[in-house]
Amino acid sequence: MVVHGAAPTTAADVRTLADLAARYPKVPLVISQLAGAHWMLAIELARATLNLHLELSTANIVFAVRLAIHELPTRTFFGSDAPYGDPVVARTTVERVTSPGEVRDRVLGGNLAELLGLG
Repeated sequence: MVVHGAAPTTAADVRTLADLAARYPKVPLVISQLAGAHWMLAIELARATLNLHLELSTANIVFAVRLAIHELPTRTFFGSDAPYGDPVVARTTVERVTSPGEVRDRVLGGNLAELLGLG
């Protein structure tokens, strides 16, 4: 399940999503847009909730993308939010905060392929 993560999503909404994910551990739940302004909370909750994943589009702080990938290298997904976001900028951000190799490859498609049973 993918849910909208940016405004008007609130911190309480992010907590509710994490609670739902915990209640249904067999259902993967993806919070898009790195939960907007609530990215620190989303990363914290995702660390504790194994079926909670984060999509990285429209993150407005490069450090947020770096931290999400560092903390959740197998549960973060590249996204651009096109046409509102720019796919080149989003990809460049991921490439800027990762080294070439497995983690970058996972974030740029491998994690999603695995979740969807394609990889």
